[in-house]
Amino acid sequence: MGLFRITMPAPDSTTCDVSEQLWHRTHPLSLILDIYGWGKRIIGFVVSMLVVFSRFHLSFRLICAITAATLIVGVICRVASWSARRYRLGDDALTVRSGLFTTTRTTIPYDHMHAVNVSSPIMLRPFGLVTVTVDSGGSSDGSSITLFAVPEKLPDRLEQLRRNATADCAMPTTDTVAGQRPRLAVDDDGNIAIKRTLVFRASTRDTLLFAVTDLGFLAALAVLYGFVQNLHDVIPGSVYDSAQDSVIRLSTHSTLSIVLTIMLVLASMLAVSIVRSLMRYYRFEVWRRGGELIIVRGLFTRRSVTIPVRRIQTITVQQSVLRRLLHLSSVQVGLATTGAPHDDEDKRMHGGILPVIADRRLYGTLRSMLPEWDLACPHIRRTARGLGRYLLLAPLLGTVIAVAAIVTGVMAFASFRASHSGMSMSMVTLSGGTDPDSLMGSFRIVWLLWLALIPVLFGGRLCLCRWLKLRSEGYELLDSERIVVTGARGAGFVTMFTHRSRIQCVLRRVLPWRLAAGVESLDLPLFVMNGYSWLRFSVIRSGEAQRLHDWAADVEKTAGGPTRREHSGTTTEHEKGSPLWETLESVEG
Repeated sequence: MGLFRITMPAPDSTTCDVSEQLWHRTHPLSLILDIYGWGKRIIGFVVSMLVVFSRFHLSFRLICAITAATLIVGVICRVASWSARRYRLGDDALTVRSGLFTTTRTTIPYDHMHAVNVSSPIMLRPFGLVTVTVDSGGSSDGSSITLFAVPEKLPDRLEQLRRNATADCAMPTTDTVAGQRPRLAVDDDGNIAIKRTLVFRASTRDTLLFAVTDLGFLAALAVLYGFVQNLHDVIPGSVYDSAQDSVIRLSTHSTLSIVLTIMLVLASMLAVSIVRSLMRYYRFEVWRRGGELIIVRGLFTRRSVTIPVRRIQTITVQQSVLRRLLHLSSVQVGLATTGAPHDDEDKRMHGGILPVIADRRLYGTLRSMLPEWDLACPHIRRTARGLGRYLLLAPLLGTVIAVAAIVTGVMAFASFRASHSGMSMSMVTLSGGTDPDSLMGSFRIVWLLWLALIPVLFGGRLCLCRWLKLRSEGYELLDSERIVVTGARGAGFVTMFTHRSRIQCVLRRVLPWRLAAGVESLDLPLFVMNGYSWLRFSVIRSGEAQRLHDWAADVEKTAGGPTRREHSGTTTEHEKGSPLWETLESVEG
């Protein structure tokens, strides 16, 4: 039968060895990293305290003694905390014990483990150590356990114990013999063995395409600016000011120098973006193991993130304007829980299963990766077509009114000043000519007309975003349970696949000037903790909105009025827990 055979694990396969049931400390290297991180966080506090102590005219020796005592006490506390923190693999759960005066025990049963994520920083690899995060799928304190600097074999052991504990839930339902569910294959040690298959691997070319087409590379300007500001703190102020003046004079000497400076800045930003992308997505791989997706990525720090397929709420295909022109896309899955990422960067990227891929390979790769969703290129029914006036009229009028107000105000102020100073409106200054040598005396009032660019830029961006919505919003009902919705988010395009059971409620809004035309807005919120958490239609005709409302509420039209559609199968627990189901149950009751 291939991967699965008719065998079952031994009754004691879920138990751990006696050595594993003992309490273990993490490697001392975790203590060193903890002290290093604590030192980085406290250095600002120490510098501030030194400044405060210097104002009390304390002696230098006393200040050094206080600083040393603070550092020594902090290091001792860190050592004691590390010594008190231990973990144990029990027969049924992973337990972590911590605390100096108040002992805290955090226990996550093996069958409640949402995922076992692994991070392998470059400084831990020579010692055969990794960082393991065990997530139970919750969002409260204690729902995850992070173990720093543990043996690299521990994640595999935890995965084995988790699979053994959840054997009944992990049994596949596709391969059957005589209507019976097959049993999982086991290895010589009695552990359940599930084959891991590579479904996608990003090449270096894909990573470079991601870096070049990622509009977020503009954020690299903040990195360059922060680097320049750090130089200001390191080198003397006079040297920094003279160097800054020299750079400004050189870069603005001529038109050619200005163009070269802009090109140099863009090239630097692009280089920073490429380096950051290589560090994040180098050797990006997606593996399929049973009912899980395993994402592996990173150059200096290899990270492995597990995503249970049954917890996927949405599949979102994203395209920026540049990527749409180049026929490239990125894919992210929406999850009911964000897991337990290591930092804010991981939290932001959690759920990204395809950083960049050509459109011609998109749906074929997704079908191999997520065959349960049976994804294909949709045929979208455009809902905003012919409704452009309801989207574009308001921002256009607002922009025109704001520009007119600024121009009228500036010209009225210039005319007032000109009538009192006897100067022409184009020459009158803010000071009215009383002090031509001051800044106010040299600044002409008509120059304030440049302020009109502010509403023009904001209004233009708003009009562009709404125009993209007008061209892209639509949907297709794939079947009685699935829907795909297209639209625009900011300056990018989004295609979202989801199931009806994931929809939390239906929100319909009608503005007074749209009521007579039968046009409204429709939102379908989703329970998604990462990425986009709603299906949104900025403008939609009331008939289409009612059709989507009835589909989302599982209602069909009959001669006697709307009734809930009868299901041929059984309702899943997820569907029974949705707000729409509860609403329908209360209405019928």
